Amino acid sequence: MSKGAKQVSFKVPASKLAPAADAWIANRGAEPTTTDREGGSVTALKAVEAAPAPEPKEKMSRFTIDVPESLHRRVKMQCAARGQKMADMMRDLLEREFPTS
Repeated sequence: MSKGAKQVSFKVPASKLAPAADAWIANRGAEPTTTDREGGSVTALKAVEAAPAPEPKEKMSRFTIDVPESLHRRVKMQCAARGQKMADMMRDLLEREFPTS
């Protein structure tokens, strides 16, 4: 770093959008139940429970292999047809081939 260079750190504020977005999703399609001061329809919101904390997952390791382009293309096309991610499919394949004892 050059002499006199200034370091700046940024603090990202916690998002307050997620709870509002969850409430909006939970209330989609709800019928308007009241009107506001200007005569517009207002939908009463339902209470939304917080999602349970996910269980900690096992730490992942990167696994890189070289495959022919034709094989990569076939795997990618099959995964797209099934609506599955390639990484998920490869993990399933490896789990079937190498089960835990």
